[in-house]
Amino acid sequence: MLPLFAILFYGALGIQFTFPLKSKELKCFGEIIGQNSLVVGSVQANSSEYSLKIHVPQKQFDSILQYAHSLELQKFSFTTNNTQENYQFCIHNLANVGLNVSFNLATGMDAQDFSLVAQKEDLKPIEIHLKKLNGLINSVEQEQKEIEERQATRFSNVSNISYKIIIFSVGTLILMVLTNFVQARKLKSFFKSKKFI
Repeated sequence: MLPLFAILFYGALGIQFTFPLKSKELKCFGEIIGQNSLVVGSVQANSSEYSLKIHVPQKQFDSILQYAHSLELQKFSFTTNNTQENYQFCIHNLANVGLNVSFNLATGMDAQDFSLVAQKEDLKPIEIHLKKLNGLINSVEQEQKEIEERQATRFSNVSNISYKIIIFSVGTLILMVLTNFVQARKLKSFFKSKKFI
């Protein structure tokens, strides 16, 4: 089961697509990338009149990792920090005509170049494949830990919200009982004063 999952996961790490970009149009793509992951990619268009901005949008400030423009082929690579973030890749057409843009992104094991390892260590193809699978299993384990951490955080948040709802419900119930008690006493005293009781 794990090898099947690893093979399926291995194919999901690389993203490649082509899209049209109208004149002066801006398109952004987001990707949640795990901690300490290698990210390698490229953007290529049929003109050099576009810009690429890679950043991590946050509430206080925008952490820009790379900004480049005026190149037909723009390559980028970086290693993510210790936290899992939503990285955004924004492509802005600066030309007065439309562009066709090809976007390629590889993370984790897909981003690593094993051809250099093969040359240095003189490995056989099956050994290279085993190294890739070993690295893939390590990245799957890391991703599983990150998912468990996110799940624990969400469970904690849900428990906290549930506790607040229970406190609010009990407080509302007590307030309703007190209101009914005060209202009953007022009505009783009113009826006594009018001598209905």
